[in-house]
Amino acid sequence: MIVLLLLAMIQDAPPIVGEETDIVVIGHRLDRIQVAVGRDDRGKFTCELSLSSGRDRLDALLCRTAAACVRHKAADVQACVNARKPELLADVRKSLSAAQ
Repeated sequence: MIVLLLLAMIQDAPPIVGEETDIVVIGHRLDRIQVAVGRDDRGKFTCELSLSSGRDRLDALLCRTAAACVRHKAADVQACVNARKPELLADVRKSLSAAQ
């Protein structure tokens, strides 16, 4: 009886869509991206992402963030980048809100 009730509740649940779902999906994607920061012959920082977040602006901000962490000689670059991820996602949220 309880199983039938649970199945009915699941079937009647509205699909999860919208801005918050987009942010969650982008956040999960962001966690899977690996960033490689280097320097070219002129000493300019370069950045390469293992995959795209699906948002060009976020990819560019992620590269700039990682390069800044390296430039400022962060003891733990990954922790430095992770600390900035909420700001990056806030920027995405803002752009999604503006688009609607």
